[in-house]
Amino acid sequence: MRKVLHILGDFNDQDIEWLIDVGIKKTIQANDFLIQANTQLQDIYFVLGGRFDIDLPDGTSLAKIKNGEILGEMSFIEEEPPMVNVKATEPAIVISISHEALTDRFKEVSGFEGRFYKAMSLFLSSRLRGIASKISYENTEVKTKKEFEQDIDSATLNRIQIAGERFSRLLNHFS
Repeated sequence: MRKVLHILGDFNDQDIEWLIDVGIKKTIQANDFLIQANTQLQDIYFVLGGRFDIDLPDGTSLAKIKNGEILGEMSFIEEEPPMVNVKATEPAIVISISHEALTDRFKEVSGFEGRFYKAMSLFLSSRLRGIASKISYENTEVKTKKEFEQDIDSATLNRIQIAGERFSRLLNHFS
């Protein structure tokens, strides 16, 4: 769930209300694809519940996703079809936000585009650090957990607390 906190921590309360207003709750059944490689996406997704596998088209497993994650954001940013398949491993619930709604909001609300891209950069940076830590850990014989932990400054802690409250609002609305 930590990943979504990067997004919601940089949004303001009006942005959260907008997500609630335009978001569409979707239920994905086990073994159904949410995203298919090389198929253009029209939405990004906030995972509210369930689990997904992310695999390359050849079946190579890349990641396992659970609630609090965001999917489809890279295709939105790059304006390219996804390179991976995302398949539910159990019944899952997502909030779908259309690309069109996002770009309309960029035009209509001053500052939203900046908040959105800042949040995405923090989210993607966190994802990359996690991957780098995992690779580093796997390639080193002896590493302690403490070596991978980072101090969190008070501003980040405050943003995470606010984001947690906002994610709870989304969960309550779409439950």
